[in-house]
Amino acid sequence: MKRSTRISAVMFKLLIEKRMDGFSVIEARDASLNDGDGTQNLDEARKKVYRQIWQYQQRGWLRSEGEGRNKRYFQTEQFMELEAAPRRKVEREASTKQTTPDYSVLFRESNEYKGELELVLGEIDEYQSLRCRFPELESRLMPLLQHARERSAHLLGKMNGLENVLKTLSEGNQPC
Repeated sequence: MKRSTRISAVMFKLLIEKRMDGFSVIEARDASLNDGDGTQNLDEARKKVYRQIWQYQQRGWLRSEGEGRNKRYFQTEQFMELEAAPRRKVEREASTKQTTPDYSVLFRESNEYKGELELVLGEIDEYQSLRCRFPELESRLMPLLQHARERSAHLLGKMNGLENVLKTLSEGNQPC
């Protein structure tokens, strides 16, 4: 026994149940909207149907004739020989288990910012050292130095914010 190929439920209704052949994208869109499946937005429905048609053309299941708005799509022999079944949407169960939030990511981010701050502070030291060694480069080094100082202030602010949050979290976990 041949295993049936799963195709989208929309295309199954259009091509198998309604036996559409020689149709345009707009006709397929309208037929899919009449079934009340999915979106009611015309543009989104047209895009969804067109993507399916394009995939089926790539697989050799549909062929097209004409151009632009006059383009029509026809089922191929390969599609007609295909044992197709509609693809079912799998309903996923929402996780009912209550999870406690993992704040370890905040600790990792804080450490990451500390490392970045150390790099930027090293960069600032190097720019200042270069300014002393090569005074003629001062006009080029000052914008770099200023940018590095701004980055260090920004990183220090992020680090302080995270450390304050971590401190309040650790205070909340202590027994009374």
